[in-house]
Amino acid sequence: MFIPLLEILEDPIFRSAQPQVLAARSELAEAKVRWVHATELLDIAHLLRGGEMLLSTGQELLKLREEAQAAHVLALKERGIAALVLEPYARTAQITPQLIEAAEQVKLPLIRLRHTVPFVDITERINRSIVSKQAATLQQADMLSQRLAQRIATSGPNLSPLLQMIRDDLGLTASLQSLEGQVLVASEGERIAAPINVATDVVIGGDVAAHLIVECRQPEEAEHVSMIVQRLGSIISLAYAQHHRPSREQLANHALMQAIIDDAGEHYLAERAVEAGMDTEVPLCVGVVQSHDMARLRTQIERALHGEVRPGCISLHNNRLYFLIELEAQGASRAREACILRLRQALGGLAMECAIGPLVGSVTRAPLSVQHALLLDRFASVRALESRVRDASDYALERLFARVDNAPAASGFVQEVIGDLIAWDRARQADLVPTLYAWLATGCNATATAAQLYVERQSLHKRLKKIFTLLGGDPRQTGTILQLHLACRIQLSQER
Repeated sequence: MFIPLLEILEDPIFRSAQPQVLAARSELAEAKVRWVHATELLDIAHLLRGGEMLLSTGQELLKLREEAQAAHVLALKERGIAALVLEPYARTAQITPQLIEAAEQVKLPLIRLRHTVPFVDITERINRSIVSKQAATLQQADMLSQRLAQRIATSGPNLSPLLQMIRDDLGLTASLQSLEGQVLVASEGERIAAPINVATDVVIGGDVAAHLIVECRQPEEAEHVSMIVQRLGSIISLAYAQHHRPSREQLANHALMQAIIDDAGEHYLAERAVEAGMDTEVPLCVGVVQSHDMARLRTQIERALHGEVRPGCISLHNNRLYFLIELEAQGASRAREACILRLRQALGGLAMECAIGPLVGSVTRAPLSVQHALLLDRFASVRALESRVRDASDYALERLFARVDNAPAASGFVQEVIGDLIAWDRARQADLVPTLYAWLATGCNATATAAQLYVERQSLHKRLKKIFTLLGGDPRQTGTILQLHLACRIQLSQER
């Protein structure tokens, strides 16, 4: 649930802070706020989902060099935050023209509070309003779901009256449509000329059998209705299951996907692939998703990977959603990268964790892609601003060590190579290991490392000097870059 940014700007408590819009005024009308956070952290972008309004005194941000400030603003914009609000911590702290220009260039609303108002007053006020709207919407959804369930229990699974009940409650046309877009049944009433369709999947036996569609007039209305419709999918699925019979193709694809998840053996997998009409030697990979909103994710994945996800090969199993990405033999690796990019664009703002397994050359090796995708749960992110859609290829070293049945040997290797850095970090709450990794990952580029870590170059050079002292020399001169990079990757991936 979102609140328009303009509505927040008109709130009495917020107005008492005398807000001044410094950048991206043209974006205010469209900006929506999911939640309000107060933070001084700079390395926070990877913890955000999008739609947040960040409150800060700028105590750390305003001390950065101009290029580091611009990089921070860009990182926040890429995560899709709604606005950055600064209440400078001291009169001498200046919001520079360069920071304002950086926010203007990326179209991120930058707002200054000219009067001191406790951040807790703002966050409590706005977040309480957001939660209240969410609670009211969910209560409406639950009450409607209960009435639909009672109707099914007393009068049977006739779909027409169920859709009419949705229409009467929401005041909007509801319909059940086939996967091809054909209207199977719809409520009565006037149709909207150019509707904004809110949809949820009607899932039967693990496969999407149809879509429940509600037609809305405005984006704000669609946002409200979306929360309700997502909760109605299971009830409509229950009713539609009495009318729907899966095709042989759907049953075959479902059996194939289940065999892949269960690692049923090469011979059995080959048989299921033939039954599903699938080439057993086609390149493919498997994605695994965890979320509380599987219905919405399924739709987004199908839209993002239309043509690559094999129809029917999206299966829910043990609270995880598995999907099979089928690729052409020519250029399979690049096609896989393109699929991951589209998934990141489509799923970036959703509350979920997705892992894409490595490319394999045949359906009989698909379970290996599943296993390696699941391995990513064991590894912490080693990349700043990493997407929630993680690529197993980025964790090849971690996956290699995970398959080596000698954990003490791996730990011993890490201690031997960077043990002094780890001890220093633990004793002084320092960040020498992350700093060394970032420096190595940028090709030993101090400027890029400082920007990535949001630190001054002078501070970075002090850290590197201490690192080189503890390591016994500059890795570029001692020939230890490879082993240091590997040790840092293993250590950071294990720190959760």
